[in-house]
Amino acid sequence: MNRGIRYACCIATLFASALPARATVSEYAEFYVPYARIQSDYICLSQQLMEAEFGIPLASILTGVFSETQTLRQSIGGNNTYQNINLLVDGNARITPVLNFDRYHDNGIFDYSFTLDMAAFNALNGGSAEGRQKTINTAKLAVIAIIKTAEKVHKPGKFRVWLRFENLPSSSDLNGEPIFAGKTDWPGWPFTAGSPLYKAYVAELIDKDC
Repeated sequence: MNRGIRYACCIATLFASALPARATVSEYAEFYVPYARIQSDYICLSQQLMEAEFGIPLASILTGVFSETQTLRQSIGGNNTYQNINLLVDGNARITPVLNFDRYHDNGIFDYSFTLDMAAFNALNGGSAEGRQKTINTAKLAVIAIIKTAEKVHKPGKFRVWLRFENLPSSSDLNGEPIFAGKTDWPGWPFTAGSPLYKAYVAELIDKDC
């Protein structure tokens, strides 16, 4: 059996067994963070690896999505250093996803609901049009990273994610697709791999040549 297929099968088995029982199982897991290319500032997604303690799959892995990276910065002089490239973390400005609920359905669908507070980025970026644009774009990048990671964890068609944003700045006179405060459950609509708004955020912010 192909090693990638074997890995995916093992992870799927782990999730199916761990979630209903709330067991905690450690395993390596992949997730995505947005970063800006140095030469162009174009935004791409970087696939990262973490050791996760799986109790609630996506909730565990989002710890990595919203944490600093330790990306090697090579120096020709030999004094190599590590730096954060994750655009969802800027110094003390962080987003801590709060899990509202998770549900598992017999048809294999995983439901999640998270609340994301943008207060720290509001304080960092300020209330000018430029600052509000940065905060709004960070919120959109959070959506992209969460849904892209959920695709990696559960595969398209196997998950739904409700996102509720707190402390979003005004989007009046800003560019790009709208972003909404959202709901924590029905009757609000969840994000999925096929959500038009998710795809619009990707088209708007993630460079097509990544």
